[in-house]
Amino acid sequence: MLAPTLQKRWDWRAAGNFICGGTGTGLMIIAATLSTMGLNTTAYALLASVLVTAGLGLVWLEIGRPLRSMNVFRNPATSWMTREGMVAILLIPMGLLTFFTESSSLLVLSALPAAFFLFAQARILHMAKGIPAWRTNAINPLILSTGLTEGMGVLLILIGLTAGNIEAFFKGYGWIVALSLVFLRGVAWINYRYSLANNAPEATLKVLERSNIVIVLLGIATPIVLLFMGKHYVAYQLPLAATAGLFMVFCGWFCKYQIIIYAAYYQGFSIAHTPARGGGKSGPGLKPGWRLPQ
Repeated sequence: MLAPTLQKRWDWRAAGNFICGGTGTGLMIIAATLSTMGLNTTAYALLASVLVTAGLGLVWLEIGRPLRSMNVFRNPATSWMTREGMVAILLIPMGLLTFFTESSSLLVLSALPAAFFLFAQARILHMAKGIPAWRTNAINPLILSTGLTEGMGVLLILIGLTAGNIEAFFKGYGWIVALSLVFLRGVAWINYRYSLANNAPEATLKVLERSNIVIVLLGIATPIVLLFMGKHYVAYQLPLAATAGLFMVFCGWFCKYQIIIYAAYYQGFSIAHTPARGGGKSGPGLKPGWRLPQ
């Protein structure tokens, strides 16, 4: 068959690594950012480390022979998977140490390997050249922005556990940071879909079209409205922030799952022109499974 087929090598466990790892590193970065704004966020370093560990654990489960997972460290010069695994060795202990020492300075330092880990995840997808939904340059800002937005969402869900954080979040610039992240993720999503218009199989575009309403309404519009309401209705700041965070996390996970599991069709095959019999002219080219340019 010449038509594109859906990849089957990466299943829900691979998607879980991008979900947990992206959320965990995003949480570490956001916790570090908000700690510089007066919020007490060192406790989130533990959850961030647990999420990253869980994501890597899912990859370990996906491998039929788990001891072969050590091979991931063999190619730091060329493999973003190797770089992801190597930086995790630094990130996870730093997160745990931050939690037990309650050091804001160490939390800020932990954000550096977290940022590299998140960037590595974006590059892993981008380097999959046979899958149009992954290889587009627009996948990089989408993975980065949604990871940070998911991290902010987790923090908002749990923000009420630490006294004074919800007040500091809305009185300072924290809520503006959250709004900015939601907005940037929306821009990245629109840019991602635009980059794939006429540049991906028809089946991929249909998946993204079905996902669009969920991501735009629940992942972008709803959190923005809830955050503005939280700024103006002080008595309801905690439930409004937590609900906004829930939508931010859910839609980020939904977006990644759709892209990695359902939209990941191989490019397929095409021919520049159809052959002619005898001395006649060749016919038009064929690209089965792709949407014709409008």
